[in-house]
Amino acid sequence: MATEPAYERPVTPAPPVEVPRMPRRAWGGLAARIAVTLLGAAGLIVGAFLAWIRSPITVKGTDLSAKVLWTTGARATTTFAATVGFVSIVLGLVALVGLAFRTGWLTRLAGALGIVAFALLAVTLVRAPGVHFPQAVGAGAWLALAGSVVALIGGFLGARFTRYTTTPPGTTTTVTS
Repeated sequence: MATEPAYERPVTPAPPVEVPRMPRRAWGGLAARIAVTLLGAAGLIVGAFLAWIRSPITVKGTDLSAKVLWTTGARATTTFAATVGFVSIVLGLVALVGLAFRTGWLTRLAGALGIVAFALLAVTLVRAPGVHFPQAVGAGAWLALAGSVVALIGGFLGARFTRYTTTPPGTTTTVTS
């Protein structure tokens, strides 16, 4: 028994399995997301300090009560935290905080809420007596709307990459995250 070979047939090595290299992160997409989100947040924040209503009187976003979003009886207020400008500033800051998350969901949420705020303002102005909708909207509200749209777009940009994992030899599964 000691003279018998350990294996009766020769062992042939398996063909080499090529495992694709992990691609490098797309830094261009991440840079675009940061730049677009910063631009959108700037539009939301700067727009808060400009005029939101031009007729019959001009009212800045930081002087206009947030009640303008759901009632036609809203007036100017001196309480900063109760203004529509404060809402716009908070949405801009939320868009910036959204950069911390890889998926961009918080930035998209802030952009969508900014668009909803503009739509609510538009509905209020359409319902208000003696006010004509497109002419009554000030530059601040338009800038906040543009910032919201840009922030929403920025939330969809980002560095996504593909991971390759190998399962049994010779098969490759692609997992996208």
